[in-house]
Amino acid sequence: MKYIIVGLGNFGASLGAALTRQGHEVIAIDSSMQRVEAYKEVISHTLCMDATDEYTVSGLPIVDTDTVIVAIGEDQGANVMATALFKTLKAKRLISRSINPLHKKSFAGHWCR
Repeated sequence: MKYIIVGLGNFGASLGAALTRQGHEVIAIDSSMQRVEAYKEVISHTLCMDATDEYTVSGLPIVDTDTVIVAIGEDQGANVMATALFKTLKAKRLISRSINPLHKKSFAGHWCR
C-alpha cells in the first residue's frame, strides 16, 4: 500500500518507519528539514514541505495513494488546514490525528472517514 504521512514528530516518524519496515511505500513530509534528514534512512521517502500550502501539496501523488495520515500534533491550526486541504484534493482515505476532545468532535463525520 501507499501512504502519505504529514508530520514527523514522534507519532508520524514511528508510524512511517513501521509501515516502511512492513514493505509499504511511504512518503513522509514535514516542514522541518532537520526531521526530514533524521528519518530519510528509515522511511521510504521524506520531503521537506509546508503541508498547508495547496500548490506544494498538489504536487504529491495523492490520487495514487491509498491513505493520507495527518500526524501533526503540536500545531492544531496546521493539522486542521492540512486535513482540509487533503480532503479538498480528494484523498481516497484520510486519517487525521485529533489532539483533544473538541478537535475530535470537529472532525467526526465531516472530514475524515
